[in-house]
Amino acid sequence: MEKHTLKSIDAVVLKRLKEGDETAFESIYWKYNSHVFNFINSLLYDRILSEDITQSVFMKIWERRESIDLDKGFDAYLFTIARNMVYKETENRLLSESAFHALSQQQSDEDFLMEEKLDADSLRLYIDSLIEQLPLSRKKIFELSRKENLSNKEIAARLSISEKTVETQLCRSLRFLKQKLSDDHLLAILLFVLANEC
Repeated sequence: MEKHTLKSIDAVVLKRLKEGDETAFESIYWKYNSHVFNFINSLLYDRILSEDITQSVFMKIWERRESIDLDKGFDAYLFTIARNMVYKETENRLLSESAFHALSQQQSDEDFLMEEKLDADSLRLYIDSLIEQLPLSRKKIFELSRKENLSNKEIAARLSISEKTVETQLCRSLRFLKQKLSDDHLLAILLFVLANEC
């Protein structure tokens, strides 16, 4: 991990974070956000993906706030989470690409491929393979919305984030799926039926 020229965060701020103080969380976010992003982007060279993973890192910090050890270095804890998320995201994308490639190889005939995609089960598998490519936090929000049918407000409450964040992440998910399906108009139409428009 690269070195970071940061002074350790005040222990009082960390203690407030552990107690669920949102102001303390915001202080930590603004102190570390650019450093975490630069670290992630130095590994991925993808600004958009790096922004998504950076957001996921801070969501994880908030979700795990009660387990933060005040006696251990917060910087190391934070950047370890960031590094692990980069590794996990890279692994997930490689697995998704491999699975999608294998599916494409099995269905070389275009007419047969179209028939299979129009089959309900095949369509579900195809869209699921695309959902697997979403960043972890975005995928979680999307699945809570589309698979568990939770409202934006319910998702925000469950994940302790704002409704605006939920809305933004869902819009990005749908935009990604529409882009991937843009060459297949029938699938795009079916996607619009299955998902609310952004």
